[in-house]
Amino acid sequence: MIACAAALVLLLDASASILPPEWRLQLDGHADAIEAIGETVQRGEPVAVAAFAFSEMVQPLVRWRLVRTADDAREVAAQLRAAPRGPALGTEIPHALRVARNAMAEAPCEPEQQVIDLVTDGEAHGPATARERDLAAAEGVRINALGVGREDAADWLRAHAVTPGGFVMHASDWQDFARAIRRKVALEVAGVAR
Repeated sequence: MIACAAALVLLLDASASILPPEWRLQLDGHADAIEAIGETVQRGEPVAVAAFAFSEMVQPLVRWRLVRTADDAREVAAQLRAAPRGPALGTEIPHALRVARNAMAEAPCEPEQQVIDLVTDGEAHGPATARERDLAAAEGVRINALGVGREDAADWLRAHAVTPGGFVMHASDWQDFARAIRRKVALEVAGVAR
């Protein structure tokens, strides 16, 4: 199996609190971020990317894809933009983290880093989320998160979801989200986030 810089699982919040225009902003923001890493991967090792929508159910948006070139990045971005949302139910973060952890075993490369990138505007069962976080950390998987909306959304993610060495970012609203997610994914791919 070839080596890669990172295996990156994107978790997009598809719960009922996310309005259709906000879902579109999530898709477009993540797609733009993936396109932006195209030049980065051409100068170094490839990056494996998978994406899931989560509420009480978790639905694949993009199966594992190895991004080696800017064209690969554009193809993944196009697939993400066209992906269906799935059911808009409650916010079930622990289940989403479990699916993302399990997906790491199917990555198409040997990653130097394993990263779960969680985006949400909500909270979930704190102890169950913390258990999944701890299991991820024990497996060498880093969880980074972006909380959208209230400032304390980022505080909750920091306390329950983010692993040691991971980071939390905050977007004040969905309009601010696109800027934040592009920076977040760039940091993850560059491997400079602490």
